[in-house]
Amino acid sequence: MRLADAGRDAVCDFCGGGSQLRFTLREIEPEAAKLVRPAIKGATRWLEKQAKYEDCTCPGCGAAFPVDAAQSIQTCEYCGAQSKLESRLVPITIDDVPAPVERTRADFTNQRRGRSDYPWDIETEQLIWRVLNEPDLLQRVALADKFQHWGYINQTAAHFLPWLLQQIQRDDDAVSVCAADAVGKLLCSNDPTLWPSVVQSCRAVVFDTQSKPCLVHELGLGQGVCVKTLIDAAEHAAANGRRDYACQALWAVGTLIGRNFDEIPVIAQIVLYRLFYVTGQVLGWALHTMRNSYLYGRYPIDVLVRAIDELAMERPEVVPHLLDCIYIGPPEDNADFTRRLDFIRNAQSWGGRAAGFELLNQAIDDDALMKQAVELVDADLDDANAGTAAESALYRLLTRGRENDRAFDELVKKRNEQLSYRVKREYIRRNQETPLLDTTQKYYWQSDPKRAFDPDMQKLVEGWKEGIREAVDQHNEIREACKAKREQARKLDVPVFLRDEPATLPLAAEYTRQQEAERLAEQKQDEQQGALEKLNSDYMKRIEELSQKMMANMNDQKLVQDISAEMMKLGEDLQVKMQKLLSQ
Repeated sequence: MRLADAGRDAVCDFCGGGSQLRFTLREIEPEAAKLVRPAIKGATRWLEKQAKYEDCTCPGCGAAFPVDAAQSIQTCEYCGAQSKLESRLVPITIDDVPAPVERTRADFTNQRRGRSDYPWDIETEQLIWRVLNEPDLLQRVALADKFQHWGYINQTAAHFLPWLLQQIQRDDDAVSVCAADAVGKLLCSNDPTLWPSVVQSCRAVVFDTQSKPCLVHELGLGQGVCVKTLIDAAEHAAANGRRDYACQALWAVGTLIGRNFDEIPVIAQIVLYRLFYVTGQVLGWALHTMRNSYLYGRYPIDVLVRAIDELAMERPEVVPHLLDCIYIGPPEDNADFTRRLDFIRNAQSWGGRAAGFELLNQAIDDDALMKQAVELVDADLDDANAGTAAESALYRLLTRGRENDRAFDELVKKRNEQLSYRVKREYIRRNQETPLLDTTQKYYWQSDPKRAFDPDMQKLVEGWKEGIREAVDQHNEIREACKAKREQARKLDVPVFLRDEPATLPLAAEYTRQQEAERLAEQKQDEQQGALEKLNSDYMKRIEELSQKMMANMNDQKLVQDISAEMMKLGEDLQVKMQKLLSQ
């Protein structure tokens, strides 16, 4: 079947049969941020993988084919089957990045003076090499602590990050916590070209069930682009028995949500999409977060209602929690009220109708529309699933509506004493002389009933709350244990460079050519100077000889004139020879 970019219907070209797609197949899960490739001189395999996505696996023939991230619909190049598949960034590992090499202060000096065209920052590479190779623990802590300084937060740190992450995984917690600061700072940088390599490098390690929790917390300091990786890592950890690690990753998502207000609407949709397949503790977190965080009220209402409509068929137990997530103001006009009624009419399940009832939060001054609304409510009042939402909608319309609305009179006449206690109480308060209900009975105020949640779902939510408390305690214990070592390490004077010379990197070809040109120019200048000095020396020597001859023959007037003429000619010849030499 050919898929449309939007909508739930698909028609088979072969037989003409129609089909309705699930919510998860109709649209591609939104991306919280776009990834930007950096332009760095001296590209490597790492840059070739930058911001690329894993191949798709065709659900028809099983073949793998490259994803076209620009298209919402992926077409298999082998069998032609179409699908809407979620894409994931390709992890970057140490197999993709050459190991950092020890550098010297001479390399550093050459780079600062423009003598080297090496693409990576020498000092940052040397710092990472030192962290990887320093045998003393406290000195490693002191070195890793240098990532507190923004001078080491650059493309070089992002490039060699897989090696630093490997060290974080296996080193003492004090080193790991300090070194992990590089991850958070790279993600907090205003340079978006740093983010892809960080996320891709972290994807290669955070799915290890033995991974250090400090890494997921640093991911939580980044942009919305980190949300999918963190939730996926939590689901993987929970499925493999690492409840503590799953809670740390989910806690990091909460941190990220609180730091990225402009991305919350998209993050909210990402969490919503996850409700179709996350399980256990992650599901408990999602249900709690949707109702008790900045995500509340930030879902596009049509997306949320459609999701509830689908989930009522796939995971009905989560629907009551999602109904509590609906937050919308009163209808703006008759058209808006009609649109809300259409959500109920077009719903495919009780969940969709219940969600539509949640949108009926205030009556409108239109007899025909109010009659339609009450009829829709009446049709579901006895429904075992949607009845509670229908009754709540009826109570709100009655409480926030007009006096003596005929639409309610017809309903009360039909159902009379079968209506709920609070609906009868409110109707009598507004129509004290009504013959449709027993007005002799005293109706006392009662608080509105709370929505009933599935016990198993509520247990998952409570499990998440317990798990996050344990995660916070564990996190604080690790940080406190590392604090003493960090303070000790900060008293040490640990150099980044161990050697001053020799340089380990060749000089840039352009610099070498420039250096040779300068040498040749200097040599030429020396040769010219030598030639000038010889010319001048020969000239002075000849003048001296002629002067002595002139002094000895002052009585010979003709000889004196000849010598004077020769001296003048020697001066002219000297000027010509000097000009010729300088012009070469």
